[in-house]
Amino acid sequence: MSNMNYRVFDDSQQVVEALAQSLLEYSEMGRPIHISLSGGSTPSQLFSYLANADYATRIQWQNLHFWWGDERCVAPDNEQSNYGQAKALLFDHIQIPAENIHRIRGEDFVAGEVIRFTEEMYDTIPDSEGQLDQGKTPAFDWILLGMGTDGHTASLFPGKTDYETTEIATIASHPESHQFRVSKTAHLLKNAKRITYLVLGASKASVLKEIADNAPAAEAYPAAKVRCEKQADTTEWYLDSEAAQELA
Repeated sequence: MSNMNYRVFDDSQQVVEALAQSLLEYSEMGRPIHISLSGGSTPSQLFSYLANADYATRIQWQNLHFWWGDERCVAPDNEQSNYGQAKALLFDHIQIPAENIHRIRGEDFVAGEVIRFTEEMYDTIPDSEGQLDQGKTPAFDWILLGMGTDGHTASLFPGKTDYETTEIATIASHPESHQFRVSKTAHLLKNAKRITYLVLGASKASVLKEIADNAPAAEAYPAAKVRCEKQADTTEWYLDSEAAQELA
């Protein structure tokens, strides 16, 4: 696994504590920090922890801007909404400016929302040189991603991901449910300054090993291909002991 930067934690609580400490450090940098969140059980545990720990008051929330890697095309009060999960568990319990929360409007017409979401990112997030430029790809400070048992990440699925597009947002559909989603593209994700994959549980162990070993099967996995492009930037994997059990 020499080509992967990974940390193995005993359990999800240790993962959450490490993420919370990173958020605190980012908030103290004195400039707007753009962070892309994912859905799932580990982020929900993180949100609850932040709302109930001293981080709720120690973090300088006014410096943090929150976005999402993808969103299901549902209303914000739907139980499947990634934004709705974060709002109920965290945002309703902390002091953060409303303009710092950049949700994907899953209830809106999907093609129109891709355009609106794209424009908001271009208008708000500087490029790698710190400039706001419609011609340059926005560079997120930190992107949190999960990984499915099929190797998907965000809503980029095997066999359905365009790695060549220079668009920064796209319409995706789940290969089984066919539910529509709005997702960041691989092009945008790879331009981040830091990508942290959160991969927990034994069900992910075999896929993770294939990615770590550069096995032929991993060629199909978006999670194997979406990594920071610049050498100075960081792609890392936060794993629990169960997910890491097959790694050498």
